[in-house]
Amino acid sequence: MNKYRKFTELLDDYLKDEEFAAEFLSQALEEEDFSTFLLSLKDVIRVHGSISSIAEKSKISRSTVYKLFSEKSNPELRTILALLHTIGYDLRVIKRPVCA
Repeated sequence: MNKYRKFTELLDDYLKDEEFAAEFLSQALEEEDFSTFLLSLKDVIRVHGSISSIAEKSKISRSTVYKLFSEKSNPELRTILALLHTIGYDLRVIKRPVCA
């Protein structure tokens, strides 16, 4: 019997916790690498169902959502917001500390 789990299985268990998933997405945005955020969003979507089901609920074509996660993606903010809202999250802006 294999006592080790795949990384994605472990990550999925953590991402089922809404607070963890929100922090996971926030941290990905803080990296200031949009591709990291998109990969993180894809992970969170996977926990909420299939890309196809989330696309349908978001009223976004499945092909648009799949393209969103391609390497050369340049998605519109409204697409990101629609997906986030469908899975129960908001995108927030906060004031950064001013460095002297």
